Amino acid sequence: MYFPSFSVISTCSVIVYLSYVFYSFWTLIQPPECREEKLCIYSYLNRNPKFQLSIFTSTAWNPRGNEVSLLYRNPNFDYINPLEKDLNLDLPYRTRKNGTLYAHVFVSPRPKTEWHQLLEDSETVHLTISLTKYYIPDSVKVKLLGNSSFVDMSTVKPVTHVKKILPFLMLTDPVTFIRTELPGDIYKYMKLKNAKEYLPVLGENSMLDRIENLKELNSSSTSAAITLKYDPIGYSKLRFILHMDLAFQSMLNLGFKEKELDDIKSLALDTNFYLLMITVTVCFVHLIFDFLAFKNDIHFWKTRKNMEGLSARTIMWRAFSQAIIFLFLMEENASLLVLVPAFIGVLIEVWKVHKIIPVDWRRLKLKPVSLTKIEQETKKFDALSMKYLSYILYPLCIIGAVYSLLYDSHRSWYSWLIRNMVNGVYAFGFLFMLPQLFINYKLKSVAHLPWRTFMYKAFNTFIDDLFAFIITMPTAHRLACFRDDIVFLIYMYQRWLYPVDKSRVDSDTSVTEETDAVKKTQ
Repeated sequence: MYFPSFSVISTCSVIVYLSYVFYSFWTLIQPPECREEKLCIYSYLNRNPKFQLSIFTSTAWNPRGNEVSLLYRNPNFDYINPLEKDLNLDLPYRTRKNGTLYAHVFVSPRPKTEWHQLLEDSETVHLTISLTKYYIPDSVKVKLLGNSSFVDMSTVKPVTHVKKILPFLMLTDPVTFIRTELPGDIYKYMKLKNAKEYLPVLGENSMLDRIENLKELNSSSTSAAITLKYDPIGYSKLRFILHMDLAFQSMLNLGFKEKELDDIKSLALDTNFYLLMITVTVCFVHLIFDFLAFKNDIHFWKTRKNMEGLSARTIMWRAFSQAIIFLFLMEENASLLVLVPAFIGVLIEVWKVHKIIPVDWRRLKLKPVSLTKIEQETKKFDALSMKYLSYILYPLCIIGAVYSLLYDSHRSWYSWLIRNMVNGVYAFGFLFMLPQLFINYKLKSVAHLPWRTFMYKAFNTFIDDLFAFIITMPTAHRLACFRDDIVFLIYMYQRWLYPVDKSRVDSDTSVTEETDAVKKTQ
């Protein structure tokens, strides 16, 4: 009887889960249909009313009338079309002293000028949005040369930053809800006029709450320029934004950082809806390939008995680079969801080094190793290729470190060291793939490579290329996403140039003796 492998079961499980996610999302954004008249609640916008928009600011969430100041008023508020207007925000003394500031948005069908009149009007809807956010400033970094004091990041406290954008939205689709099936995420923003009618639904567009839209305040700042941004949206987009907001709160509780959430917001905000769905699918495919690459990589190295045709220096470099990346993530206070996989990756790479460097742990010395002829040639070609690369790699790393020391700011000497080492890993790491290409060229063979693992990782490089076009990132990092593609294409050319003998056993599952085809190339 045939039993599917663990890889097949895992892949099918991910496909089923992905289908369930898409189905749940589709049902989430579908507007409700009310077929029973006595249970229907209609939109106040069916009357085609005229509205007045009033915005006040205060330092308290629930202020008194004498604690607010008018920021903007539009007596003929056109809620059908988007609105964008530059405003000058006065900053109270309490806000400048590391305090808070809130915006109170009122949409009323009748002209009202006083604060208490708007609050008491039964047909006026009200939304409170925070205009400030506590964030750790970038100014804690200093120039290392000529500076004897460094900032202890454990003592740094977040300071007030004002938001450059005041975003709010309104549900302009005249959706008819079912009284007994009101969505929980929308219900908390709803205000009923009577048993049959609900007033306009206002909400904050959390997708525009980005780090790039924050400006640090100081005691001398008496005003700030902000942009009022109003967006009329439909039912589907409103539910998407509200659910994303709930997801962001859960992610913060799980240990995600603001920067990680900012990247997700950038992806969701700046990407076409259909392209976003494709991206979600690709993410799951990326996850499957990562799992299969991990599984086959462990199996390959577990069964490997020699180092014929494999670059030991490349393996040791990967262990070193993974350790540097892990230390860099710790220095940047990354979340546990990022640190834990990075730590597991370090353990795997160190385990590979242990496989290629036999150590007698009882006597703490290297075990004597007898190398085959192919292993000796592999070692010689590996050393020769690294000799050529050292002429390029080391000068570039030193020049980059000196430039960073002279012109960039850092938290400490340790931060400078780790950052420059990880920059070297990111920028020049692909060079350490070249020794393996050189060995393949000298041996005229690629049969010794873990091709299943390699193909899974190669597919993921093309997926990373897609992310490079979608996700906001520095230009240098975007270019770095394409570096592995060049090496991959060279690998594919070598596989075509040095075809594998069909009679030999798959090198992913077992390691055989030298084949006649390899011997002829000596």
